Amino acid sequence: MRSWIHHSRGKVLRQAETTRAGLGLFEDMFTRQGFEGRDAHLYRRHEPTAWKRADRDAQPYDFNGQVVEPTDLAHADGLPLRLFHNDDVSVWVSRRSADMPYSVRNADGDELYFVHDGTGTFYTEFGPIPYEPGDYVLLPKGTTYRVRPAGPVNYFLIFESPEELGFADIGTHGRRAPFDPDLLFVPSPALDELGDGRNEDGEYPVRIKSRGEYTSLYYEFDPIDVEGRKGVLFPFKLNIRDYRPIMSDRIHLMPSAYAVFATPDFMVGNLLPRPYESGEDTEKIPAYHRNVDYDEFTFLHNGTVMGLDVAKASISLVPRGRHHGFPEQYQEVLRKSVKPGDHLDYEIIFLDTLQPLTPSRELFDTQRQGEHFFEGGREGGDAR
Repeated sequence: MRSWIHHSRGKVLRQAETTRAGLGLFEDMFTRQGFEGRDAHLYRRHEPTAWKRADRDAQPYDFNGQVVEPTDLAHADGLPLRLFHNDDVSVWVSRRSADMPYSVRNADGDELYFVHDGTGTFYTEFGPIPYEPGDYVLLPKGTTYRVRPAGPVNYFLIFESPEELGFADIGTHGRRAPFDPDLLFVPSPALDELGDGRNEDGEYPVRIKSRGEYTSLYYEFDPIDVEGRKGVLFPFKLNIRDYRPIMSDRIHLMPSAYAVFATPDFMVGNLLPRPYESGEDTEKIPAYHRNVDYDEFTFLHNGTVMGLDVAKASISLVPRGRHHGFPEQYQEVLRKSVKPGDHLDYEIIFLDTLQPLTPSRELFDTQRQGEHFFEGGREGGDAR
């Protein structure tokens, strides 16, 4: 619901997201439909993240993604591990260390792989797709494929969607921004000359995923045997280095400006290196935020979080209705230290979902208490 009926009452900034220093109050964004619907900016006496204490499920979650161990880490015939799920999307981690001795065909939905670590090849029936860190690899529902890593260290973040996954609406920016479609890598048919994908009996299994369960077909020949194709349905990849963030010197753009893939029920995007805003009255630090319609998932691929050192593969979930943002103490440090020409260096993958995400039991074993990395701070006002 979009409305331009606007009211201001009391002590406010006439232009939200501009310099808050000297206001004596804390700006708090209250938003609907992520950042696309109606919103309110509340100007508070106290930091909304400075709670005295909180129940376990009341505050944002912070998980150590480096210690997540799907079965494909230790076993070639293993599988990814599901971290979060709802009816619209599920999030998985694969750490495959050896070639798949089978092929897989997901009949439950599209799969979007994000490559955090490792190199190798996705062998698909449409052709091979080489992968490297920073790649998004989109495999349409029902595509037969297998993964052949070049080495034992690999880390894939996987988004699975029953709804067909397409690019987010880029609005009025034109067809060449934030990336040119010519940058997409689209495979050409090629046979797997090494003949991988066989089990111990010399058969070629195809694991078909349907309704969350696996069943297999067995062939005497490699089912990835396509020598030609045509049509408008195919897998492809895009690397984050080819994504050029939309920027403004005079206002902090909302994360939805950086959405890459979307369905009506969720969006996947990336926050990538860019200069800090440099306008004279522009606030470089996002306001405190409370998203009441979306859960917010984030994954740190690389870099720092506005200068704070955070472990790579850190995973965060901010459930709807919870505040997050930098403690004021750290905001003051940034205001004094950031100079014209300074750059943000983070590489963060985010997922915003209309339905609440349920974390898996295995993920809770990796939970870190008292910290939440996204947008820098330790929640509750502790900036240690």
